[in-house]
Amino acid sequence: MRRRLLLLLTVLVALVGSPVAAAEIVTRPDREGRTITFDVQAEQVDVEWYAELLRNAAHGAEIQHVTFLIVAPDALRETCGAGDALGCYGGRKESARIVLPTGSSPSLVHTLYHEYGHHLDAWRGVAAIEREPNGSASWAAARRIAELLAARSVAHDYSLGWDRSIGEIFAEDYAQLHHESPFKISWLPPPSQAVRDALRHDLENVPAVPTPAAPKPPVVIVKSGSLGSGKTVVVPFELLGPNRRVTFTAKVPRATARARMELRCTDGRRATRLLSGKSRTGSIDVRALGPARCTVTLRNTGKLAARYSARVRLALEPPV
Repeated sequence: MRRRLLLLLTVLVALVGSPVAAAEIVTRPDREGRTITFDVQAEQVDVEWYAELLRNAAHGAEIQHVTFLIVAPDALRETCGAGDALGCYGGRKESARIVLPTGSSPSLVHTLYHEYGHHLDAWRGVAAIEREPNGSASWAAARRIAELLAARSVAHDYSLGWDRSIGEIFAEDYAQLHHESPFKISWLPPPSQAVRDALRHDLENVPAVPTPAAPKPPVVIVKSGSLGSGKTVVVPFELLGPNRRVTFTAKVPRATARARMELRCTDGRRATRLLSGKSRTGSIDVRALGPARCTVTLRNTGKLAARYSARVRLALEPPV
């Protein structure tokens, strides 16, 4: 009986003395005295390692509106809700949360900066690109985000895939600004020096408010080639705000060619034109469009294949 009692007491002592997950709020100042908040939910976390990385990163007062939740690596999947997540960002921008695992690897350095890039995106806006996420103004111009949006090469959400999301491109570029690591977006080149300079301009000593829209040059989309009988060329694009002007010009040089031009937008606007006989060059010019998703099409209505050229010009104009 005595041996059993001693064994039980030994087990209880071992349980009481065993390490348990920490649950502690820790704060550190940045170089301007602003508070960086950590919610430590793991053992043996070097909070200063994370804090120093953040101090060295381009940021502003928005750093006071995010909590860095530090968890054990095996708890990351449950916290972020994704099996392959290396970290995650979420919540309202005034009280956001970045979840990171414990450690100090180069991969974790990249993850920290990438997730903080999402927080910066939430606090900065681009007036010329109304919907969020949209990065920051000079960066968006250097990356030609408006043109890529018009051509539907990128999206505000994940409808085109993770690597086509504007927010993820911005976060990856922000990470590259501070830590050289493999660029995870294969279809787009890593940020050039011009892109990096534009991003630094937006982040250093610039208030975290939407930047007024600067005059933008028209976006021009050009197509050409051979169009078979009954075949159609389709050019989709997005108008991000009101007062857009769309000019669609097409030409079919063959004397016997026939074609039908059409502009159709989700706001209900539509225009058509036929090309035949002596009128084998035509134009559709519509003002006061948007915001809307639009498509222009050129259909060969003749019996033979024909060469064609098409040009779509997207411009922002003052209200009529």
